[in-house]
Amino acid sequence: MGGKYVLWVTLLVLVLPLPLPAGQLNWMGHWKGEDKRELLVHEVKKQFEFLHPEMTVNLQFDVDLEGEGDYYKMKVAHKIVEMIKTGRIEWDIVFCDIPVYNHVADLLNDPLWGRKHLVDFATVPGFLESQKDFIVKTPYYRERMGGIFAGPHIEGIVFCLWYTRQVADKTGIAVKERGMTSEDFLSYARLLAAYNKEHGTFIPFLHLSSFNRIEALFEYLFKSQFSDPEFVIQEKYDERKAEAFLATLEIFEQLSRYQPVINTDWRTLDWRDCERDFLAGGSLFLPGGTYMYSHFRGVSPQYYQNGIPVEQPYVKQPNGLVGHFVNAFAVMKRSPNRQAAIDLSMMWTEPEIAEKWVEYTRNPTGIRGNLQEPVLGRGAGDVYGDFLYDMELQYNALPMRNIRAPTYVFGKGMPVGEEEFRNDLVLILEGKLKAGDYYQALVRQVRQ
Repeated sequence: MGGKYVLWVTLLVLVLPLPLPAGQLNWMGHWKGEDKRELLVHEVKKQFEFLHPEMTVNLQFDVDLEGEGDYYKMKVAHKIVEMIKTGRIEWDIVFCDIPVYNHVADLLNDPLWGRKHLVDFATVPGFLESQKDFIVKTPYYRERMGGIFAGPHIEGIVFCLWYTRQVADKTGIAVKERGMTSEDFLSYARLLAAYNKEHGTFIPFLHLSSFNRIEALFEYLFKSQFSDPEFVIQEKYDERKAEAFLATLEIFEQLSRYQPVINTDWRTLDWRDCERDFLAGGSLFLPGGTYMYSHFRGVSPQYYQNGIPVEQPYVKQPNGLVGHFVNAFAVMKRSPNRQAAIDLSMMWTEPEIAEKWVEYTRNPTGIRGNLQEPVLGRGAGDVYGDFLYDMELQYNALPMRNIRAPTYVFGKGMPVGEEEFRNDLVLILEGKLKAGDYYQALVRQVRQ
């Protein structure tokens, strides 16, 4: 009997297929510490591993990456360049938003590097049908990534101002949450300066970090001086645009009369500390975007409700939002697990994920949902969902851009980059640079 049992077990082992050794997919994640954005990353990972038991996912976040570079996006760019140059593909899926793509382009001196080294998702079955129509039909979305679709456009961002309940209540400043004009905005700065003088306080009007988005406020003010939404996003020189550019610089100069306009430590202030300080009542406004909803809940969960999103100020009339839709992740073309990496990336195109993104993050998405245009309805007391609802309802038909550097005034060949432009705008706010002098210097550079 014992011999027959051993023989049966032996035959059974020979007949049954042996389990294949599990492969490992290396995914460079994003949104660590950003509340439910990070949760959604883990949910996608878990779902992928359930559907693909032959593959395990090694998920590590971009902010934990070691290596060359002064901040995490530069570290990611250096890692991508290293993989391209050595041929050793350590990461199948990389974090690759617009700044990372541009950093790699600068390091390789090749703005079209994506065509050579990243999978073009336009060739992946089902991808184009999963993206909203304007993304597929507008060349802008391909041009930013070297002429390809580098991945699903899960993330949408609307730039806005945030204000704090504490400072508004303390100073008696009634902030218009919709329909704020540039004159309203200047009046708030004047009222805060008067409050500071009367009470011996030093509350800044704007809170900025070393990585701020002050250019988005400038771009919105600039756009609002025109009624044609297409004209203002064309990256071509026009004298009318130049005049409006100078007028917007002069608005920033007017703000400089009401010191302190910005916090003095902005040059070295980490964005997390900046947001914590702001939510604790450190200033009246924080220029930023809807992504800060997740930031706030991540860095200061007990105080996140102190930040209220408001529409940015306009000069003549609102003329489309400043913002964008972007892929967060890209697949290396020479990935040893290329198909698995594509399969995981395509999970971000599913309607269920699109709708979770909007629900979790209070941000728009470039992915179609089950209702084609997933959007939050109005909810009692949900100022974040209400803001997104109002912005999409009012401006959904207008193009949304965040061009960052003023190529929308002087054309694509202008020699001033986005970081330099931001720093110069802050110098004007600090009263250290005159609007007219800066404008003339820019014009001379462009004409050289």
